[in-house]
Amino acid sequence: MKPFLKAILFLIILTILDFFLRKGLIAFYIPFQLPHNLTMLILFTLFALSSWLVTKWFCKTDKITLHDLGISLKSKNRLEFYYGLLIGIVLWAIVSILQSYIADFSWELRQNVSLYNILYGLLFIFIADLGTELFTRGYPLKSFEKSFGANAAIIIMMFFVGLKSYSNQVAGELLLYTILIPVLHTIFFSIIYFKTNRLGAALGIHTGANFITISIFDLRPEQENQAIPSGIFQSNVELENLSLASLQLPWVFMALLFSIFVYLWWKKDKRHHNTVNN
Repeated sequence: MKPFLKAILFLIILTILDFFLRKGLIAFYIPFQLPHNLTMLILFTLFALSSWLVTKWFCKTDKITLHDLGISLKSKNRLEFYYGLLIGIVLWAIVSILQSYIADFSWELRQNVSLYNILYGLLFIFIADLGTELFTRGYPLKSFEKSFGANAAIIIMMFFVGLKSYSNQVAGELLLYTILIPVLHTIFFSIIYFKTNRLGAALGIHTGANFITISIFDLRPEQENQAIPSGIFQSNVELENLSLASLQLPWVFMALLFSIFVYLWWKKDKRHHNTVNN
């Protein structure tokens, strides 16, 4: 079977698993609820584990290893994860602060914040992003690259992520941002993966970014028993009173600028490599 066909099969299998495990279909039929919504943590963990096992099985059929895809616990991968985590935390924190100025609100400390909830949120986010990185980077990206080249592989995954991000529960401008921002994130996460040939940096940035926008600067309406506990800071203005464009455009511009930066970084390295070989 051609690599791109295997990549499509891989994405179909994990999309089905994602629907059952992370989208809540199985949770809907569980007759009990664990404390602090541990049910969702367990289901997200099962998805990450399933993604790893499916990736390993596809690697076996291709006679390659997880290490060939840059999926390992080796020191370089771990170091790049920590660097990526720091970059994600710093960059997304800066944009979160700029967002408050552009949208004309202030971040205020939420009452009853606990260290346990923050650490629980970080654990949940890491597990969720590990599943996502195994799902949309790693095997499918490398397989599409074998068939069509790196640039086409990124475009294909942008289309897939955009399709996966579509929701019939939102419409209009909100639907645009719901699709656009994950698509733009796919560009720089994929380039970073191709640049390093390892998953660590992309996973680190992904984890740091979501940690900041969920567990630190949190614009989500507070709900009882939500999967990830509320963050440290909340808006001092009701969300519906804020401009959607002013809330989302900082993330769009940041994603565009970051994508351009990592693309130039990637191409510079490729040009240097080609010059050395010639």
